[in-house]
Amino acid sequence: MRETAYEVLVASFILSGGEIRLFEKKKKEKRSRFLKGLRSKRDELNSGSEPEDCHIDLLDVIRVQMEISEAMDVCTKQGLRRFGEKKMHEQTDVPLISLELLGAISRSDVPTERSYKQWHKRQANILEELLMISVDLVSDVHATLGMLLSKLRNIEEWVLNTSPDGRAEILTAIKRYASKFSNMPRKFGIRNETYYWTRSFHFNINLYEKLLCSIFDVLEDGQILEEAEEIIAFLKLTWSTLGIIQKVHDALYAWVLFRQFVRTGEGRLLKYAVVEVQKVVSGKDGEGIEEAYMSSLICSVEAHGSKRFLNLVDAVLFDINKWCHNQLEDYHLHFSQDKLATLESILTLAILCGSHFADEFAEIKYIIPLAGDGTTSILVHSFIEKSIQAAYKRVRNVVDAKSKLEGKHSLTMLGNELKLIAEKECTTFIPLLCRQYPDAGILAAVLLHRLYGEQLDPFLQGVSQFSESIREVLAAANCLERYLSRIVRSVQNCVGSPIINYLHPYQIQQICAPLILQWLHTQHDIILEWTKRAIQIEDWEPLSSQQRQAASIIEVFRIIEETVDQFFNLNLPMDMIHLRSLLIGIVRSLDSYLQYMVNQQVDKHMLYPSPPALTRYKVSINPFAKKRSMEHAFLEEKITKQLNDLTVPTLCVKLNTLHYIRDQLDTLEDSVKQTWELAQSGQIFGTVKQDSSISSESVDELFTIFDDVRRSAIDASDTITDFIGTRVIFWDMRDSFLFSLYQGRVESARFEIFLPLLDGALDYICDLIIETLRDQVVSSIYQASMEGYVWVLLDGGPSRVFSESDVTMMQEDLNVLKDFFIANGQGLPHVIVEKEARLAQQIVDLYALKTNSIIEMLISASEQISYYPESKKPGQRCANGAETLLRVLCHKKDEVASRFLKVHYKLPKSSDYEDVVGKEPALKSSLIEDMLKSNTSFNWTEKGQRGFRMMKKKFQEATFEIPRAPCLF
Repeated sequence: MRETAYEVLVASFILSGGEIRLFEKKKKEKRSRFLKGLRSKRDELNSGSEPEDCHIDLLDVIRVQMEISEAMDVCTKQGLRRFGEKKMHEQTDVPLISLELLGAISRSDVPTERSYKQWHKRQANILEELLMISVDLVSDVHATLGMLLSKLRNIEEWVLNTSPDGRAEILTAIKRYASKFSNMPRKFGIRNETYYWTRSFHFNINLYEKLLCSIFDVLEDGQILEEAEEIIAFLKLTWSTLGIIQKVHDALYAWVLFRQFVRTGEGRLLKYAVVEVQKVVSGKDGEGIEEAYMSSLICSVEAHGSKRFLNLVDAVLFDINKWCHNQLEDYHLHFSQDKLATLESILTLAILCGSHFADEFAEIKYIIPLAGDGTTSILVHSFIEKSIQAAYKRVRNVVDAKSKLEGKHSLTMLGNELKLIAEKECTTFIPLLCRQYPDAGILAAVLLHRLYGEQLDPFLQGVSQFSESIREVLAAANCLERYLSRIVRSVQNCVGSPIINYLHPYQIQQICAPLILQWLHTQHDIILEWTKRAIQIEDWEPLSSQQRQAASIIEVFRIIEETVDQFFNLNLPMDMIHLRSLLIGIVRSLDSYLQYMVNQQVDKHMLYPSPPALTRYKVSINPFAKKRSMEHAFLEEKITKQLNDLTVPTLCVKLNTLHYIRDQLDTLEDSVKQTWELAQSGQIFGTVKQDSSISSESVDELFTIFDDVRRSAIDASDTITDFIGTRVIFWDMRDSFLFSLYQGRVESARFEIFLPLLDGALDYICDLIIETLRDQVVSSIYQASMEGYVWVLLDGGPSRVFSESDVTMMQEDLNVLKDFFIANGQGLPHVIVEKEARLAQQIVDLYALKTNSIIEMLISASEQISYYPESKKPGQRCANGAETLLRVLCHKKDEVASRFLKVHYKLPKSSDYEDVVGKEPALKSSLIEDMLKSNTSFNWTEKGQRGFRMMKKKFQEATFEIPRAPCLF
């Protein structure tokens, strides 16, 4: 057919007046940009060459694309040259062209015998096909024509035994019959119409298709020659010969482009095909005679297993439409994200063709569109329904076998697979389909929901427990329903769509709500059990130098976070009751942990030394007199054990742990809120979405339950912080501070003994405590230091007496202690330091007063105390209180004070008691030992540590400058 089509083109060109140059040697590089090593044809066509030359060059390009050999090209042109001279500008047809070639080309003109035989046989077959099909032939004419054609077909007889005159006679006889047919009356009266337009239109159409295919580059599939437009215009020369009119050309050109796209997958071809189909569909109908002519060109097509007869144009549109429907009715299989442009073009083709064949393919099974929907909407509706059904069937075919292999319920896997289909539908196809059918997203979501619901509903009716398999099915169903809900809500005016009426929400929430509560109650017990187990084996060692909290709290929060993850990973519909139950379980666990820590604590007052007996100053006259010993209170064994366990390192780890609880609780709250918000963001079909502000307020109100834990943690932290300071000063440094400072004489037992140990203690504690808590702990130690200093001044016992000359040294010591904690502005704030030192300062000021002044103050306040007042605990005193004033007089190194106390209070002499302190039963005090063992030192702050060192130096310098008081003993 290629060779015949080319012969028709050459003949048409010659008959149009084109001149053939047979022996001009042309360069073989033929102007197609797609032919390797050749220069562009268009460049030369546009270079100003003569139109005749352009046509010759274009014809040569077509020859190359149709793969016609140069030898046969020369034979064809030579054979038709005389034909053109005789028939110039006359009408012709394919039989006359074949007969002309048979008469003009002999065996010697063809390069090989085989080529000649093939060529001759082809010409004979063409004549037989075109001449013997006439229904107007009478029997004798039919027999005569058949005999002539049989002689022509017998190539051996024709070449060897038939003389040139005999061959000419046979061809002349056949030509008479062919001319007779050609001159038969026109059937439609179209200009240039011939008998063969209708009698052999199938043959003619095939020839024209071959000519149209010459626009495709033979070396690169899917590529169109740059000269395509010129070639198409050039092919119009054959229209009168082959019976082509504009609409037929548009249809055939669209078909050729479309068929080449199907073969190569080149997207540009599809776009060109769309343009041509648009011309066919939207083009104005021709004159009545042309419509009648096209209606006579009947073709058969396959439709639903049977043949259907259509005119040529409709047959082309039908076949294109049929292929497009085949693709679009399973677009999930045939298309992906990178092929959306192709999908869009195919959809356009289907819509263009659909107006002709809407009833052929738009079969709808599940969801009926509105009667008022147009053809386009119905088509797209049908594509969505059928494609989703096809994808669903594929999934169903593999789910059962896959579920057995993986050990999962088939409904779980089906739900997960359908969600993947929904995701692909939503992200890939719906944006495109909605341009043609606004309800595309709703339809896809509703259909997937319905297909899965048909399998899920029987399963839900039998759910009565919360096994792993059941949880997975419910979760898969819920995830699918939520995602489909989101698709529906993303469509504008989705509520007004009648497709929504096909929705019947799954009853997942009603079924699983009580089951989730049961699961949560079980988790409560598990968390609580793990919490108790973790804290009972806790040794209160820091996890690492970077993580200074206890290991048990890490374990507790790990269990809590795992439970929270499991809760949300259920992927089931939940309400506020479920969230509240989750939070209650968390609070119960942390409350249990905090309560255990609090129960381990001891009242800090247990650390205070026993109050010594009140005495009046008096020097012993008889050094050998027997003296009374101090009475001491003994602690219970249980309290003693608790105190021994509450070492400073343990307390620091506990403080770090309490701070970690508060931090983690904040993080946990934020995380749970965010996850809850995400979990509630999907509105299930049929549910009413709550106002976001109201919902947020309700959730925030639920989380106030965490405030109780925070308050408990803060209270416990305050208790332990306060206890640390008291422990360091009143127990760990009892001997070096309480029982040593100002012992005997002030000038011989000042702060120079205590301050280095306090400095080391702060270093050691700062190494244990996290930076956030250091100021609080240091402040507690400072507060306890001031309480200890007051204790020395008021409860120092018979061995501590202070004269007016001692006050200067006492004031200096107090100032050094304050400066030590201020640390040149790098330590505690000056305001806090002064506030905590106020009582100590007031007591020092009392010692500076004359004895008579103090006595007068005591007399005025005497109504407030009993005859023998009990000592108040440190931190509970007031400078102007009678009890404080009395104790100042007891420690006053003054005869006036002594006589006053003897007369009014009957107090014994200080010399009657042993001059020994610190003899209370010893408890375990590991701070100094731990400080000595520690190889590391972590500064309070680097600048603050320099401040400590400066204060020590300042203290030492002050010590050397203080004059020694005269010995009074």
